[in-house]
Amino acid sequence: MEIARVNGLSFEIPDVRYSFFDTPYVPHKLGTAVDVYFEEKALFPFEEGKLIEIRRIKTPRHIPVDEDYLLIFEVEDFCLKVLHVNPDVKLGEKVFLGDEIGELRFSGFFSPWSDKHVHFEFRPCQDRYRARGGIVLFPKIRRLVPMVRGKEFEVIEKKEHYVWLKPLRKGKKRMTPFGNIEGGMPHYHYGAIFGGLEGDLLGKKVRANVLLENNVGIFTTDFRVFANRREIKGIGVYCNEDRVKLIGGDLDVGDLVKLEII
Repeated sequence: MEIARVNGLSFEIPDVRYSFFDTPYVPHKLGTAVDVYFEEKALFPFEEGKLIEIRRIKTPRHIPVDEDYLLIFEVEDFCLKVLHVNPDVKLGEKVFLGDEIGELRFSGFFSPWSDKHVHFEFRPCQDRYRARGGIVLFPKIRRLVPMVRGKEFEVIEKKEHYVWLKPLRKGKKRMTPFGNIEGGMPHYHYGAIFGGLEGDLLGKKVRANVLLENNVGIFTTDFRVFANRREIKGIGVYCNEDRVKLIGGDLDVGDLVKLEII
């Protein structure tokens, strides 16, 4: 499934959850990275590449892990920077679309509510480590999951640091359950609108204050989210994921939830 183009190349993944903007990190906010939630093994997303560097790096300790791997693949005239993978590929080895490159791992960069995923970032090879100055990717607008209708949800799964919600009423298919809006809101302090400047989030109109080169609008999440009238930390909204992640609150499987944004 093609989800974006980078320097004219197709970026392809299986039919899994992915996220351009549900993260606090700078490359995502600038439109130069994407996270992919593979099931176990990370798969190479371009037609061809070559692994040219492996580094073991120290990380923050947002969870009880303090290291990660950084992999650099050469892809035509740019480099692909990869994080959160235990590599199964050797230096100098060529890889092709769909090849396994390693197993997903937890990283100290993760928040407590983060699930395992792979961070893909697009860089000039001569400047491949920094967070800023990357190559912008152009998301493909796809009809992937039904939109939420209304504000009522049911808790269908409970994890240690969050719960998954499913909407009681659904509408037409869009990129995310909230149409073309994605992000971790308000806890990451911003959200994104694919293909424009305006959107609707549970009845609240949002408007971007920045329009990226790839026609994604970035808006500030200067609001609060409530579940059954109790304030929570936030909600996570992803591409190709029909559930909504709720962070905070004291909820159990089967509970009915009304979400409101103020």
